[in-house]
Amino acid sequence: MRPAETGPGSTGPAGGSTGTGGGEHAPTQPAPTRSARPRAAVRAFRPRRAIPAAISALALLAAGIVTAVETISALAGHPATLVPYQQVAAWAQTTTWQDKQALTSAGITAVLGLLLLLFALVAGRPRLLALRTTDPDLVAGMRPRTLSKILAATASQTDGVRNARTKIRGRQVRVNATTDLRDTLGVQQRVHAAVEHEIGKLAPIGRYTVRTHIRGPS
Repeated sequence: MRPAETGPGSTGPAGGSTGTGGGEHAPTQPAPTRSARPRAAVRAFRPRRAIPAAISALALLAAGIVTAVETISALAGHPATLVPYQQVAAWAQTTTWQDKQALTSAGITAVLGLLLLLFALVAGRPRLLALRTTDPDLVAGMRPRTLSKILAATASQTDGVRNARTKIRGRQVRVNATTDLRDTLGVQQRVHAAVEHEIGKLAPIGRYTVRTHIRGPS
């Protein structure tokens, strides 16, 4: 719940006056900046890397279980030897870094590590598009397919347009429309303006580029 705003001479929760003359003011939290709100909304709809995280967690869990079993069994005097240490040690002693097996193993390990870092750092395609709101505590989203349908309906309702379709790829909105009019340039300008106006009303976070293509009568 947000704290109620009080002005000079207004009545506080206890019935006392909260004027400006020498009274103590309750501390207020600073409102989030405009640049922080879009970032928070985008992070809210960022897809989770569930599969890479599960693979990494399972690998670490397996390594931890093997280490614990080997350590406990060795302390008890009956090594489990789940890992053939003698064979691994013998292979390591007789293999040089220039050996193909060593280079292949190191390359595979490096590639897997880089893939995990790439999955962790690069954001995936969100399932919902974050929309701007006037409330900093409210996060709204819309499916790209829904946005595409809304923009297609907007373009179809433009004067001179017979039908229209839209496709959204990344930050680009492509509108393909047909018209029975000869003045395709005028129709294109009206469609472009209508789609951009609708995008402005919906206020998605990020700048979207509108590309229109009008096909006239053959």
